[in-house]
Amino acid sequence: MFGPLSFPSHSEKRPSFLLKYDFGSDEALSCIFCEENFNLPSQQNQLLSHLFSSHRLVIADVDVIANLKSYLDYWRVRFASYPIKNFCSTVLLDVKPDGSPSPEEEYFLLSDVLPEDKLLREGLQQKRLEWVLERQAEERDDTSFCRSCLFCRLEVTPTRKDYFNHLSSKHNLQLGLPENLVFTDKLLDTIQEKMDSLQCLFCEKYFKDRNVLKEHMRKKQHKRINPDNKLYDKFYIVNYLEMGKNWLQVQREPEEVNLVDTEPENDDSNWSDWQDEDSFGETVVCLFCETAVQDFESVLRHMITVHSFNFVENCKKNHLNFYDQVKLVNFIRRQVHQQKCVLCSEWFADKQSLFAHMKGSGHIAVPDKQLWNQPEFYFPTYENDSFLCFLEDLEDNDAEDNLCMQLEQQL
Repeated sequence: MFGPLSFPSHSEKRPSFLLKYDFGSDEALSCIFCEENFNLPSQQNQLLSHLFSSHRLVIADVDVIANLKSYLDYWRVRFASYPIKNFCSTVLLDVKPDGSPSPEEEYFLLSDVLPEDKLLREGLQQKRLEWVLERQAEERDDTSFCRSCLFCRLEVTPTRKDYFNHLSSKHNLQLGLPENLVFTDKLLDTIQEKMDSLQCLFCEKYFKDRNVLKEHMRKKQHKRINPDNKLYDKFYIVNYLEMGKNWLQVQREPEEVNLVDTEPENDDSNWSDWQDEDSFGETVVCLFCETAVQDFESVLRHMITVHSFNFVENCKKNHLNFYDQVKLVNFIRRQVHQQKCVLCSEWFADKQSLFAHMKGSGHIAVPDKQLWNQPEFYFPTYENDSFLCFLEDLEDNDAEDNLCMQLEQQL
């Protein structure tokens, strides 16, 4: 199977394109193998059926893919460049797609068993979560909100939180904590439509008029949404936190954790002494040349003394969080692998010429953010890039601050 690059060998380059993240209404999408078109998400089942019957491809765990359109756009490019067998598990069945018997018919399974597929799914999940949190922040900070109450028709302003607090305190409608809600306008529209159609929010029965409905919801304590109706899942942040887990599964996790925590403290197993044997002997490679050293501090010192580039200080200066650092490192890795300058993207015939150009031109620096702030750079250029393993320790780390000071004093 084809995967990311690995140090020190240089494999084929991965395709470079911008993943798209759209979570709105239907979008047209052509099959990744042919020209037949489908609208997602409404025709998702038809698309999956077509992939199986016409191209013998099965995608595992489709329901947990954060953005199926972006997922398929990615694999369309990969399948156009390499044989499908490079990525998929082959399954032999004694039946054709139409159900007629036939010995050893070949089918293909695309799943997150492939590291590249797993990284893609995780990247899409992370990007969707970031997008949802940004949307929630916009709704929270909006002070121009104004909407009539679902029950008393009082206009509530100026924030959505005020509106939900009004529903809870005045009408006992329990929709959950405002901090857990997102796409709240659409949520309120959905509730409004149900009540206008005289449908109970909880039991979802219909009634003959609004007064009977309101009395039913009051007496039966049905002033809450139906937790079994997955229509509402998209309105709650908790359903975006972990791939493949909804609020119910997340809610059960503390019970499972407590079972683990109740183990005796005098257990002979001492995890603090455990070390991964595979971690020994790994090297950390410089971002700008092929120098490989045994630890992260040494590679930071090397980049300062040889390339006049202080990675830690540049990250702090440019206010780069962990995910920014990941994308920056993967962008630099790809540029250097393709023998392109990280700043001006000029191409060179060999890496020695590239290194000489970047050093002589002062182009060893953090490039413009729009070049590397792309979702494709969530995925590592090199599969065994140890540099990425240390990035989470760069923010607010006194040890790293002290290291920077020591390195600067040595110059």
